[in-house]
Amino acid sequence: MKRIIQKIKTISKIQLLALVLIIIGAAIMIPKATGMLDFYKEVRYAAEHDFAAGNLSPDLLRPWMSIRYVAVAYAVPEKYLFDAVGVNPKKETSLIALNRLNRQKGLGQAGGAPVVMTTVRDAILSYRANPVATGLIEQKVEGWMTVQYIANSTGIPAEAFFTGTGIAPDGNANKPLDFLSDEIKYSGGPSALVTAIQKVLDTQGKKP
Repeated sequence: MKRIIQKIKTISKIQLLALVLIIIGAAIMIPKATGMLDFYKEVRYAAEHDFAAGNLSPDLLRPWMSIRYVAVAYAVPEKYLFDAVGVNPKKETSLIALNRLNRQKGLGQAGGAPVVMTTVRDAILSYRANPVATGLIEQKVEGWMTVQYIANSTGIPAEAFFTGTGIAPDGNANKPLDFLSDEIKYSGGPSALVTAIQKVLDTQGKKP
């Protein structure tokens, strides 16, 4: 222990500062790298199964998906899923993977899968049988949302958003606004498209 302390004392202030910065940098980058891997997995899975086509099979649900991911992929309002699962609607809980959420609630397994997945699957089927416009829990349009998700959440037809923004509806209803903006090269970029969609929502006289 003494030898370690002596070695530390021989390190210059500049070297010590560099070491601290490296440690801090690593602490910041590791979670970001993990986040990037998760994002890549989510995007790749969506592309492989053609999420943009809509009307996904509930069989495509996976334990690593979050409530937000499921909500936008299946165009089911987040609040509807939160109510089904029995979780408070917050950003933090919307981004937790289903398998982790299952552990937190102590729900156990059923057929080799987290019980919460069965709950979410049933909620998707129930929503499709009887759609309910719950509103946007975020109280505003965000780039991760799709036109169809916003339409289903607010009760405003998707056609109204396409007409209001001048975007062709074919094949674009189930693409996240950030991706859609880049794909069609929307003037002003993603933020401009989000603003345009929000304007349509506001002019329809509907509260998000």
